[in-house]
Amino acid sequence: MYAAVEQGPVLCSDSNILCLSWKGRVPKSEKEKPVCRRRYYEEGWLATGNGRGVVGVTFTSSHCRRDRNTPQRINFNLRGHNSEVVLVRWNEPYQKLATCDADGGIFVWIQYEGRWSVELVNDRGAQVSDFTWSHDGTQALISYRDGFVLVGSVSGQRHWSSEINLESQITCGIWTPDDQQVLFGTADGQVIVMDCHGRMLAHVLLHESDGILSMSWNCPAFLVEDSSESDSDSDEYCPPQDGPAAYPIPVQSIKPLLTVSFTSGDISLMSNYDDLSPTVIRSGLKEVVAQWCTQGDLLAVAGMDRQTQLGDLPNGPLLKSAMVKFYNVRGEHIFTLDTLVQRPIISICWGHRDSRLLMASGPALYVVRVEHRVSSLQLLCQQAIASALREDKDVSKLSLPPRLCSYLSTAFIPTIKPPIPDPNNMRDFVSYPSAGNERLHCTMKRTEDDPEVGGPCYTLYLEYLGGLVPILKGRRVSKLRPEFVIMDPRTDSKADEIYGNSLISTVIDSCNCSDSSDIELSDDWAAKKSPKVSRASKSPKLPRINIEARKSPKLSRAAQEMSRSPRLPMRKPSIGSPSLTRREFPFEDITQHNYLAQVTSNIWGTKFKIVGLAAFLPTNLGAVIYKTSLLHLQPRQMTIYLPEVRKISMDYVTLPVFNPNVFSEDEDDLPGDAVWEDR
Repeated sequence: MYAAVEQGPVLCSDSNILCLSWKGRVPKSEKEKPVCRRRYYEEGWLATGNGRGVVGVTFTSSHCRRDRNTPQRINFNLRGHNSEVVLVRWNEPYQKLATCDADGGIFVWIQYEGRWSVELVNDRGAQVSDFTWSHDGTQALISYRDGFVLVGSVSGQRHWSSEINLESQITCGIWTPDDQQVLFGTADGQVIVMDCHGRMLAHVLLHESDGILSMSWNCPAFLVEDSSESDSDSDEYCPPQDGPAAYPIPVQSIKPLLTVSFTSGDISLMSNYDDLSPTVIRSGLKEVVAQWCTQGDLLAVAGMDRQTQLGDLPNGPLLKSAMVKFYNVRGEHIFTLDTLVQRPIISICWGHRDSRLLMASGPALYVVRVEHRVSSLQLLCQQAIASALREDKDVSKLSLPPRLCSYLSTAFIPTIKPPIPDPNNMRDFVSYPSAGNERLHCTMKRTEDDPEVGGPCYTLYLEYLGGLVPILKGRRVSKLRPEFVIMDPRTDSKADEIYGNSLISTVIDSCNCSDSSDIELSDDWAAKKSPKVSRASKSPKLPRINIEARKSPKLSRAAQEMSRSPRLPMRKPSIGSPSLTRREFPFEDITQHNYLAQVTSNIWGTKFKIVGLAAFLPTNLGAVIYKTSLLHLQPRQMTIYLPEVRKISMDYVTLPVFNPNVFSEDEDDLPGDAVWEDR
């Protein structure tokens, strides 16, 4: 066999990833039919739980064609837990997701019409040690560290519960392959056996000095009916390392093995819980995490090398040597994958019919491509060349036949989508639409409120792997109106801090912070009364520029085009003044501040214009109209007008109904309301 870490940038979240779970994607039209694992398991969903209490559901793909359609939304950040999420478990037959947090809260999520919602909630107030679905997906086994165990149905009905009096804690719980018994492992090396009705059957001591970390069987997690279609029925051709393996041992001939992992790093392979002569694997690793592949012929054991030597990167944190060792059903060592990580490997899971192994190491996520057969010379050459190239664009520079170039390019196709935006190409990422039809969902947070920078600042984050990736930064420039300027990602003065390449090290350092570092979206600052002093004395400190007051609110349109720029608050005008007086930056100062765009508004905050300030963007980027009825008796309406921005020709197509000068910046009632259509 052969295994190698996938080429490309290291994937990471904004907090530690604590648990992983993967399931195949089954089309809605095929959910009631037998599943062809070869065809439908090329795509799937990866569930992650992190230290901020967020569950990420991210689309993954193992096929080799880049132009294949993907779901419109390829990432979900599910919020609801009040503490870190320690367990995520898919229920594949019923397409549900169970998540558990450190405080004992259990949520069961279900997707309906493209949205995830909580179907069941259970909070006993005690820490959950393990959560396992039965192999047919109809029952759930919940074990708590205080000795309480519970079995319930997939719909939330309790079947039975029991209180096990032990001197040690329960660390794990699993079903037997026939779902007729349940096994519990304890911290003092014991295994407790109960039947499916809650009656005690046996109490076995496996190890006197080592505690049990986890238990599992080398059989599929769910009994999904497989269709009779062969592997060749797939509509896509994939190279050998990307397709499913030709397993040397059929699934039917593998006898179920009980795998028990101990705190010492040893692993026992047993025919049953009462096996007197188990096969013991001396992994030589610490902090061991083990999991069988779906077909049950390959055991992946991940952990840290006990004799590891720390390495120091230039201007980076220390690196540790992590190993993934692969064993067969007889306990024989087959292959070892050695990789450098910054945190211990916390969780692993198989995906895409055992052609991928996903590993969580702190906030980083590694994807390992696994080839079960003897690796071919072509595959070894592909991996060696890909490691030397580092980037997909360098493949075209090689003097290779087109077919070999295409095969070499498959090594750079990412499994997890979407990839993190390239920090060096952030401007194009935020300025132009993506090539596919996917939708990128973002979250905005208030990050600063420092008068030195000119007002409150906001950061736009891309939701990714249950975390947030910063992509844009904006600043409010008026205390009276909701008006903002958006910074250029390429020339922002804090680009190294927000968009720099040292994202992983920055994220890892921030993972030591508590969840209180998240800034809530609050507008309390807007309700604060200004002190009884001149506003000019409290205005932000900005470069010395010539400032001229506006003579009239009714400026000509040509003058408005030349004066579109961020505004600063001024002292309150006299009572006899017909309108509020505002100061503006001259047009020449826009380049100095490196602004990307500006959002202007009327005084009521119901009509907005988006104006491009960068030379490569069109002047009119869109408009937003927000309408509410009197006393809020009718539903609120929002109309958004956006032109199409094209990167190649730098041209844009404006919608016929859009007129950027349809309203004055100081007016509320529009003379030409017919131009703005309610939708």
